[in-house]
Amino acid sequence: MMQRFIPLGNGYSDIYELMYIGRAMPERVRHMLVLHPFDENNPEASLALVMKPTNPGNFQPIYICLEGVPIPSKRYDLWRELADELQHDVIELTVSPSGKFSDQEIFFQHLIGILRTNHYLPRLQRSF
Repeated sequence: MMQRFIPLGNGYSDIYELMYIGRAMPERVRHMLVLHPFDENNPEASLALVMKPTNPGNFQPIYICLEGVPIPSKRYDLWRELADELQHDVIELTVSPSGKFSDQEIFFQHLIGILRTNHYLPRLQRSF
């Protein structure tokens, strides 16, 4: 299975696109995340939708608005309201900030490792 983050922006107006994706495909939403950076200089969180894998294709997208949502804020409240609407719990995790990584893809691989460790993503499956 291929798991990949799909960044939409920093959570300003693009949060509405993230919410639209959740409303358009509620049956595919597996988890709704709030990722708090462990950084006192950047208290803004990331919001993410972990989708169920596609069939066929076995591709699992994770749509994310990266480190741009203040907590508390109206945007955070909208996210919580969407979770209630879709009947999902909001999973909140504290993670390293993206600025600690030299490349965004390395940061996303770090997040995938955290999500796998916490069983929010299935473990890596190799096909030989």
